[in-house]
Amino acid sequence: MFDEYVKEPKSLDTLTLEQVSERIHSTNEGTTRRWLKECGIKVYRFARKSFVYQVEVESEIDKVFVIQLRNKFPDKWKERYREIVKDIAVYNLVVSNIEDAPAPIPSVRARRINKKDEERYKRLLG
Repeated sequence: MFDEYVKEPKSLDTLTLEQVSERIHSTNEGTTRRWLKECGIKVYRFARKSFVYQVEVESEIDKVFVIQLRNKFPDKWKERYREIVKDIAVYNLVVSNIEDAPAPIPSVRARRINKKDEERYKRLLG
C-alpha cells in the first residue's frame, strides 16, 4: 500500500531550528522554541547545534488537518489521511497520538436551580 513512498525512511532525519521556523512560517527562534514546547517536541543539542526530529514536527503540522478529517469523516478519516500522507512514519505517529489523546472532560457541572427542578428531574427519570 505504501510502496510508492520513498524507499529510504526519513523518520529519523533531523531539522535545525531555522528549518522548523521556515516550516511553521515563523520569523524568529523564540517563537519557534515556544511552538515546539507547546507541542511537546523536545529540542536536542549536539555539538553546539539545536535540532529536532523531522517526524515529530511533520506530525504536529499534520495533526490539525487530520483532526478536521476525523470530524468530517468519522468512519473513514484514517483511509483518507493515508491516501495523502507522504511518510508512513508520520502517518503512524499522528494516528497513534490522536487515538491515544484523552477525551476532554467538561469543566462545568450542571446543577439544579431549585426543588421544583429536582422534582421534574425525578419524574423524567421515572
